[in-house]
Formats: sequence, C-alpha cells, structure tokens
Amino acid sequence: MSDPLQVREYTNDCYRGKVAILVNEDTQSSAEYHVMAYQATSHGKVFGSQTAGADGNVTYIDLPGNQRTMLSGLGVYYPDQRETQRVGIKIDEIVKPSIKGIREGRDEVMEKHWNI
Repeated sequence: MSDPLQVREYTNDCYRGKVAILVNEDTQSSAEYHVMAYQATSHGKVFGSQTAGADGNVTYIDLPGNQRTMLSGLGVYYPDQRETQRVGIKIDEIVKPSIKGIREGRDEVMEKHWNI
C-alpha cells in the first residue's frame, strides 16, 4: 500500500491566472486524475459533461479462451472522500453541444469557457 498523493500548498512559482478545463465522456483515466489536480487550485474551473469515471490503475487478467479483461484495484477519491470511479469528476458548469450549435459549426463548450 502506498501513501496517498496530495496537492501541496501554493508556492511562488505557481501559475495564478484563470484555468478553464474542458471535459466530456471521452475524458478518462489519467486525464480525470489530472483534472482533479487542477481543481485543487482556486482558479481552475471545469466545463463540459460527464467524464468516463475510469481512473485508477489497471490490472490485466487472462481468461480461458485467449480472452483478457482488466479491472482497477486503486481507489481514487476527492479530499472529501467523494468517489470518482464509475461516477466521473466534479463539473463546475455543465455544457453540452447542441444540435443547433453543431449545425452552425460552433463549439459551445469552448465558447462557454471564454466567460470565466
């Protein structure tokens, strides 16, 4: 068992500007873990839709019939013990592309983040 990883306090060399983090259902694994680290800053804001909820390490298991499956044996939690696996990360502002926006060639998630 390893010690939990934690984000440390601010230092003088931290970026202090606003950070917009865009996510959707394709955001998974390491990307979700990195978003959680960015969320630890007071100036990071997450825009988009539900992430995959597929973070943590992966263990491969070989099955009969030359089949292989995998599972995660590592729990990933927010400091308040909120689970992320199978749930996804916290989103500050839900923004989803609309049919109208797609027809117009617009990226509504990208547009929304410019307002932070």
